[in-house]
Amino acid sequence: MVAERSVIIHTFEKMKRLFFTLLLIIPYLYVHAQPQLSYDLERQGLKGDIKKLTEKEYNGTEDSLMWKAVSNYNDSGNQIDYFTYSPNDVLLSKSIFKYNDTTGKLVDIKRYKADGVLNVRTTYKYDMKGHVIEENNYDPQNTLFMIAKSRYDMKGNRTVKDCMNEYGILFLKTNYKYDKHNRDIEEREYDSHHGLKFTTTYDYGNVDKSGNWRRRTMYKNDVPTSVTIREIEYEE
Repeated sequence: MVAERSVIIHTFEKMKRLFFTLLLIIPYLYVHAQPQLSYDLERQGLKGDIKKLTEKEYNGTEDSLMWKAVSNYNDSGNQIDYFTYSPNDVLLSKSIFKYNDTTGKLVDIKRYKADGVLNVRTTYKYDMKGHVIEENNYDPQNTLFMIAKSRYDMKGNRTVKDCMNEYGILFLKTNYKYDKHNRDIEEREYDSHHGLKFTTTYDYGNVDKSGNWRRRTMYKNDVPTSVTIREIEYEE
């Protein structure tokens, strides 16, 4: 019994370290990802022919830049890469997106550290409607360490995301709410004992002529924790 408990604790700690590494690498684009629709711009709720998206994240008082992220899109509207940088423009991570040539669906994302070493690989499974219903995360040794399963409402918005370790044991559940524009406005995170850990809410502003928001404020338990400013480069 002691040996078994030791194995469980060791596995959980390993999974927890890798999971939080994943969150640091790609903080918002796929943590809050919507279902796989016809192309990434649509899935991410972006409108118009976008070539490049830059997101700068500041602290809650907006007086200190914390990091910057840059996404590039191809002519089909699919995201091809994702880079994160420090406030001093030092590369922190790089993510490369791979698609199925026949279906156009996202196959996997490989996330690399700044030195080019693979950190995490994520693969995707879909339902008949094209929604991402399962994400499998692997460490550099190709060992599965986290599984995420999602459910959706009639509009195609993800309403529940369950995160489990490699044995299928739940450690985090997130419930989502949306506004009339299908923008994520509330996330409630629960632990494995169904205890509420955090409530995250979002306010949006400065919408451009294409209908894309340029400013978003995030609150954790009603306390402002970050402000995201978008710079969008459209195709000419």
